[in-house]
Amino acid sequence: MHFRASSTVRNTVVLLMALLLALAADLWLAAPRAHAYGTYWITTFARASGYPNTVCGTSNGHPCGPNGYLYAGSNYVNCRAWGNEVNDGQGNHNRWWLLTDLDTPAGSRGWVSAYYLSGQGNDQADYWNGSRWVPIPNC
Repeated sequence: MHFRASSTVRNTVVLLMALLLALAADLWLAAPRAHAYGTYWITTFARASGYPNTVCGTSNGHPCGPNGYLYAGSNYVNCRAWGNEVNDGQGNHNRWWLLTDLDTPAGSRGWVSAYYLSGQGNDQADYWNGSRWVPIPNC
């Protein structure tokens, strides 16, 4: 009987430890990470509209207007994602979108098109790391 009791206690402890580890792993994976991405400095050549997602537009079934603006000049972004093309009708275009804190309204976040990056080519979204151009990491 003594053997059976210690075996039951040991099995219970092992089971509880496994449950605790599983719960901890689940919480770690599900925990929201505010600004989990890095900060990458870029320069925009014009004021860019910020949107709540990367597929805004009336022709694609996702109508939405800008939820703020990013001013021209030195700005930071956190990451990039592929989305709708922004173009000027003269061959310049970009489908990368950058997640950032918008200038207006204060405290808002949004996606701005990498079209507005200075010194970039078509479908390019890079930052200067001090020695070379490097792609902004994907979200």
